[in-house]
Amino acid sequence: MMTNEENYCFDVGGYLIVPGVLTDAIVAQLNEAFDATGHFDGMLSWEGEQRELFRDLLVHPVLVDYVNQLCGTGFRLEQLPRLITDDPAAKLSFDGKLSGGDEPRDQARAYYHQNDRRQCQLVRAIWALEDVAAGDGGPVFVQASHKTNVEMPTGLEEGTQDLGLVREIPLKAGDLLLLADTTIRGLRPWTGAGRLRLLDYGFAARGVILEAGSGADAFETDEPPWKKELTPAQQTVMHKPGKSDTTPPKTLIAQGDDCLVAAADEAIHPSFLHRDPDSGIDAEEFFFWDLCGHLVIRDIMSPEDLALANEAIDRFESDIVVQEELSRGSTSLAGTGRPVLNTLLDLPEPWCGPFRRMVAHPAVVHRLTWMGGSGFRCDKPTAFCAVKGTSGHALHDSNEPLNPSRSYVYKNGRSFCEAITVTWQLRDVTDADGGFACVPGSHKAQYRMPPGVRSCDDDMGLVVHPTFKAGDVLLFMDGAQTHGALAWHSDMARRSILIKYSSRNFNRSGGDFAHPEARWGDVVEGMSDAQLSVMRGPDRDNHSGNVPRLDVAGDGDIQVLYERSGGLYSGATPDKPLA
Repeated sequence: MMTNEENYCFDVGGYLIVPGVLTDAIVAQLNEAFDATGHFDGMLSWEGEQRELFRDLLVHPVLVDYVNQLCGTGFRLEQLPRLITDDPAAKLSFDGKLSGGDEPRDQARAYYHQNDRRQCQLVRAIWALEDVAAGDGGPVFVQASHKTNVEMPTGLEEGTQDLGLVREIPLKAGDLLLLADTTIRGLRPWTGAGRLRLLDYGFAARGVILEAGSGADAFETDEPPWKKELTPAQQTVMHKPGKSDTTPPKTLIAQGDDCLVAAADEAIHPSFLHRDPDSGIDAEEFFFWDLCGHLVIRDIMSPEDLALANEAIDRFESDIVVQEELSRGSTSLAGTGRPVLNTLLDLPEPWCGPFRRMVAHPAVVHRLTWMGGSGFRCDKPTAFCAVKGTSGHALHDSNEPLNPSRSYVYKNGRSFCEAITVTWQLRDVTDADGGFACVPGSHKAQYRMPPGVRSCDDDMGLVVHPTFKAGDVLLFMDGAQTHGALAWHSDMARRSILIKYSSRNFNRSGGDFAHPEARWGDVVEGMSDAQLSVMRGPDRDNHSGNVPRLDVAGDGDIQVLYERSGGLYSGATPDKPLA
C-alpha cells in the first residue's frame, strides 16, 4: 500500500517519484535498444527481444502496485509509449510552453477523490533512463495544477512567465515518475551534460475513452437495419464509443425544430458562470438541476407523437416482458415484477416514429448539451408499463462507491454530468400513482445512503415523487442522484419511455468487449495474458470486479484476476485467459 506521505504528495502535488525501480542492467538494456534502432516510438511492435523490454514495463510489479491505487484496478494502456529525448530526430519542442491543467475540466483525464476512494483517470508513468539534475532543463511542471479551477494565464502557457510556479523534476536513472495527466507541464531547453531520455507510458482507468487506438477494426460492430433509417442527428447520438470515425464523437447542435450534425472539433459545452445571455441556458432550470439533480420540462411532445406513441404500446402490448421485482426487501415498495417494452425502435412505421424522434429531440439535445457537454450517446428507449401492484425500485446510486462514469461535478459555471436518463411521460402521473422517486441534492452526498431511504420505509422526509402531465419530460442524473421508483397504485398503467444517455468520456452503453486485437492490431501479437489485460479498449463493465485486472503476488509475479462481482453488463467480458 502507498504510504500516507506518498498519497499526500500525489494528491496535493499531482506527482510522485518512486526511486530506483529499474536496475542498472535493465536501464542499460533499454538504452541499448534505442541506440540500436534509432527510433523513439513503436517499441511494443519492434522485432525480437528488444520489444519485450518495453512490453515488460507494461506490467512491471512496482508500476502495477501504484497504478492500481492511482487509476483503480483494471487500468489499461491508453497511449502507446514514446521517448522524451533531446535528440533532434525526435522533433520535440523545448520552447518552455506549458499545457495541461484541469480547466476546462476533462473528465476522461481528471483526478477524483471521494470517501477515501481515488481514481486518476489518466496517469503518466515516466521511466528515467538517464539522470536529470537540477538546472538541466527538460521536463517542468506546476505543482497541484492537476486540480486547478482557473484557466492558465497566457504568460505561463506561452512560457514567458513562470510566476514562481514552474518546477523542474530531478530524476535518477531507474526512477519512476507518476504524474497526473492534467498536471500543467512542458519542456524547457535541455542544458544537461548528458542526454535526456524519459520513457513515457499513458495508463487510463478502465472505462475512459480518449483515443480510438491503432487497430484497423477497433470496435467494429454490426449495425441494425433500422439505424440506416434514422436521421443523421439520430444516428450521431447513437454512435458506438471508441470507433475510429466517432472518437472524438461528432457534435449535435439543436436549432429550432431540428438538430444539425457538426464536426467533432466544434465540441460545445456552454458555461453558466458569467450568466451569458447567449449561452442558451435557462437560469431557473440550471439552478434547479444543480440543486436537485433532476429537471422536469413541461409539454415537450407534440399531440400527434403523444397519441401515436400510446397507440404503439397498445398495438404491441403482447411484446411487453415482465422483469424482476426490484423492491429489494422493502415493505412499502413491494409488488410484482416490472413490465417493460424494449423493441420501440424496431417497430414498423409509423409506430416507431415518435420513439426515434425522442432520441435526438432538439429540446432534449439542448439541455443534454449544457448538462454534460456535446458528444453524448444513448441506449435504445425502453417503455416502463407498470400496472397496479407493480413493485417499486429500491433507491440506489448517489455515486457510492465512487465511479467517475456516473458522476456529477459543477465547475466554473458548467454542469458535468456523465450519465443522464431522459424519461418521456405518455400519461399523467399524480401524487397517488407511484413511479419515479428521488432524493434531491443526493448527487452531492458524502455519506452512504441510510437503509430507510433506500427502502423508502423510513425516508426521513427526503424522498420526492414528482408529478407529470402527458407530454412532459424528466431528466435526472442517473448514477449521481439517488433515485428509484415507488410502487404503482393507479388503475391506469404507467407509460414512461426511458432513454439512458452517456457522456463522450466513458463507455457506459454496453456493446461488445473491446478485444486487444481490435484496438491495437499487430501491436499485441505474441503478448502474454498479463500484457493483453492492459491492452483492452474501454470497458462497459467498468466496476472493478468485472474486468480483467492485475495483481502482484508475494513473489513479485503478475497475476490476472477474472472473478466477477456481479452487475455484469457485457457477456463478452473475459472470464478466462485471452492469450
